[in-house]
Amino acid sequence: MEAATIPSEPHRGLTLCDRFLATRRLSEALAAPLSDADATVQSMPDASPTKWHLAHTTWFLETFLLRDHLPGYVRFDERWPFLFNSYYEAEGARHARAARGWN
Repeated sequence: MEAATIPSEPHRGLTLCDRFLATRRLSEALAAPLSDADATVQSMPDASPTKWHLAHTTWFLETFLLRDHLPGYVRFDERWPFLFNSYYEAEGARHARAARGWN
């Protein structure tokens, strides 16, 4: 397996979409060695599992970039704000932090 690397001059000349996709590929490569069980484990209430963090970054992009800056954008899944909002009270109710490994 090839190790995930961070380029010395990351994202120079890339579109925002390309930058997101490059960052996402790196995140997925870093998480790839984890089993499904390892990515789901929540070792303590304040430490969310890896799978939740991957979903949270996608929700964040969708909510604060696409929704707010792409006219006509429609959410991919209406459940995401509840499941993957970490602490943005203005975005509504949130899934309990201590139970993020259960969904």
